Amino acid sequence: MATHRYEAFAEVPQDHCLYLPLPPEIPVGPVRVTVMFESPASSQATDESIKRLLGNMPDLGEDSDFERPLDDGREVPDWVF
Repeated sequence: MATHRYEAFAEVPQDHCLYLPLPPEIPVGPVRVTVMFESPASSQATDESIKRLLGNMPDLGEDSDFERPLDDGREVPDWVF
């Protein structure tokens, strides 16, 4: 089954009931409807808000608790040299 895409633009009325006529080439049967809209940008993260967020995070341990052993990668086989 092939998926086809039909795109239409409309203005949402005050009662949020939208009538959207579809072209006749769309067959009768189930369809999948996606509604996409743009919303006003929420408050922008500022340096201060990020610092405050990080400052409020719980202290979960010392730096040494999160250290990883040094990784030099794979050992070099003897036949390389």
